Amino acid sequence: MAKITVGVVFGGRSVEHEVSLVSARSVISNTDTDKYNIFPVFIDKEGVWRRASIDAWLGGGKLEVETGSFLTPSLGSVDPLFFEISSDGKFVASHKVDVIFPVLHGTFGEDGTVQGLFELMGVPYVGASVLGSSVGMDKIVMKAVLKDSGLPVPEFMGFYKHEWEADRNGVAILAMNVLGMPCFVKAANLGSSVGVTKAKNGDELEKAIDYACKFSNRIIVERAVTNPREIEISVLGNEEPLASCAGEIIPHREFYDYKAKYLEEGTGLVAPVELGGELTALLQDYAVRTFKALDCSGLGRVDFLIEEGTGAIYVSEINTIPGFTQISMYPRLWQESGLGFRDLVSRLIELALERSASQKAFKTDFKDEI
Repeated sequence: MAKITVGVVFGGRSVEHEVSLVSARSVISNTDTDKYNIFPVFIDKEGVWRRASIDAWLGGGKLEVETGSFLTPSLGSVDPLFFEISSDGKFVASHKVDVIFPVLHGTFGEDGTVQGLFELMGVPYVGASVLGSSVGMDKIVMKAVLKDSGLPVPEFMGFYKHEWEADRNGVAILAMNVLGMPCFVKAANLGSSVGVTKAKNGDELEKAIDYACKFSNRIIVERAVTNPREIEISVLGNEEPLASCAGEIIPHREFYDYKAKYLEEGTGLVAPVELGGELTALLQDYAVRTFKALDCSGLGRVDFLIEEGTGAIYVSEINTIPGFTQISMYPRLWQESGLGFRDLVSRLIELALERSASQKAFKTDFKDEI
């Protein structure tokens, strides 16, 4: 049987560009080369798609990128292709791919934009659909959908940057009256805790909103759950998704921000964490319900907050392309649940192909047959 060619797409126009590189190296290193060929596609910070050479990179060296040419996706062809074009506009080569594994965190990678491109290419891809990706990325829409689906989320309010600029005092007073202090201020459509600040008073709230507005046109403010335990569960599957064991984040900072995740040591990652059978089962049920409510597929990591004292459970968010580094919770939780990194990568590729086959079975023309 011929090997399947997997286009691993990484980098991207995102503040999480560097995190994507680390995740992509882990994914590629754990891809079963007896079954799959790898076609690495690097997107630079300007958004140019280029063919990458990864041999030295996988060994700890520098990532080599073809700068004399660029890649452009072929839209609507029978076979999904990347055309390679030289810097002077001449055709160089075409590269066929059977499935794409996007390892793109954040903007232009996890928000449905690139998934729409893959749909136009007619190529299967790992992870959530356009809808699932975009809804999962937008914290305001995500929480509204989860709330409407009967899942517990912290109290929140969302608004646009222009509304803040037009009435700073009114928005700030409304947030304090509705949510109280302290509260969290977040850019609505970024991951990895970028643009997230905890505000404890009115002055801090205004500064936090100003900061979040540097990253996003839409801002969410939500009530700060009191001294929460931060629990994460990985989800895997399409129509019948499965939930992993639970893990716990024990940040050395006040909350699990970007620096705590990627730049500093000291944060504790406990996997699996012993919560008791009843609580674990409840969280797993919430994780699967979250996954389904947001029309996700393939993979997702659902994050929870358990409030100190009350024991109240809240769904914090879902990550539809979670971190894939060697220490990231998503692969680690599946490892602890009995599915190793290499088998996990293979299963995600299989799920992408299965979902694509299911979609292609739908009719694309219409005749009144009723």
